[in-house]
Amino acid sequence: CVWVCNIMSLPGDKDTKDGRLLLPTMLPRVAPLQKIFIDDLTMQRPHHRHWRVPWFIFLMCFVQISLHHIANECMQRRLIYRPESRHEYWRYFTYMLLHADAWHLSINMCLQCFVGVWLELEQGHWRVGLVYIAGGVCGALANAWLQPELLLLGASAGVYAMLCSHVPHLVLNFAQLSYRLTRVAVILILFVSDAAFTAYHFCINHNRNPRISLEAHLGGIVAGFLVGFIAYRRLHRKSTTTTTT
Repeated sequence: CVWVCNIMSLPGDKDTKDGRLLLPTMLPRVAPLQKIFIDDLTMQRPHHRHWRVPWFIFLMCFVQISLHHIANECMQRRLIYRPESRHEYWRYFTYMLLHADAWHLSINMCLQCFVGVWLELEQGHWRVGLVYIAGGVCGALANAWLQPELLLLGASAGVYAMLCSHVPHLVLNFAQLSYRLTRVAVILILFVSDAAFTAYHFCINHNRNPRISLEAHLGGIVAGFLVGFIAYRRLHRKSTTTTTT
């Protein structure tokens, strides 16, 4: 710690640069983790920040909120998923843009943003979009196969796909991610709390008002897990190099 303080308090305009040049001579046997920590302290970051925007999540939220307010009965009939209209292939995705009521919309929007924003910032728009759409399609197929008499609407299958895709994201990039233990805890809490709520709803309310499509949720979970391992990439820690003159 004394050496670090001395490095950080060198006089002149080139404090950081001089500190990095003196680091190999003053700490020749520093441990790898300690060196990473010192590099983070002495590295000038403000000119290398790249801010990204989760455009896919924001676009989905905007479209879903807009359709909730402007979609009439005719438009809903054209977009909702109906098993008897299985050859109208757009329904496998457009049903996720509709919601039954304001409460249904609010819950899905909150979960969608909470689960997907940081995932999109780290994995990119197209990969998260692929997982989201694949979850919706697999949710519709599972619902049509196991509950062919039920109509389907809502973004829950896509949300569950993104939630479960955190598992391959963590497996592939556990060492590179920040707050990784917190992420694992949050995912477990969400899974356990949702399973508890679903069990309560099935036992007490007999799955009525609202009717939850457990089949669509399971289809989204399976799709998020499998497509996540296929589509997600390994993140690489950026290495910093210094030049001397």
